[in-house]
Amino acid sequence: MAVNTVRRLAAEMLNVGENRIKINSENIAEVKSAMTRADIKALIDKGTIKALPKKGRKKKERRKKRGSGSIKGARGKKRKRDWMVKIRAQRKLIRKLLELGVLPKEEKRAIYLKAKSGTFRNKRAMLAYLKENDLIPEEFELPKEEYVPKKKPKPRPEKKKKLKEEPKKEEKKEEPKKEEKKAEEKKEEKKEEKEGEKK
Repeated sequence: MAVNTVRRLAAEMLNVGENRIKINSENIAEVKSAMTRADIKALIDKGTIKALPKKGRKKKERRKKRGSGSIKGARGKKRKRDWMVKIRAQRKLIRKLLELGVLPKEEKRAIYLKAKSGTFRNKRAMLAYLKENDLIPEEFELPKEEYVPKKKPKPRPEKKKKLKEEPKKEEKKEEPKKEEKKAEEKKEEKKEEKEGEKK
């Protein structure tokens, strides 16, 4: 069997392209003497015919990243809340140092950006950095703030709903019916007639 035919059949059996089939040139006589697929299979098992590995770099499986928007539950919210508490405290400290005149105004932007990038874990770390780089004097200590308890807001007085006074309905005096009036008049006339007859 021709070498090209053996290559084609071997590619079919190994389920690869013909270009990847490697035939050992030392055993070319055995390859040519192969007459059936069974012979080719025997040569593959022997190692005379084999498939070469794929060329090119291997594809790495892309790791799926989950953003904060796709995280469900309190975990993402807690991280956000912790960051807000930390960064607000650091920015407040920068403002205070500027008000006291300890930190030069030229350095404000650089320190602000460092805080934003998460360089400082807390206010103490920020002060240590400023002292190491001679941006503030080493003897400097923050003045202690007096604790002022927050005033509780007064409870609002409950507004009483004014009920609209309904206009009193004037009681209509029941007027005697016309028929009753007429009956009474007739009775009186009869009485008068009787009295006249008696006289």
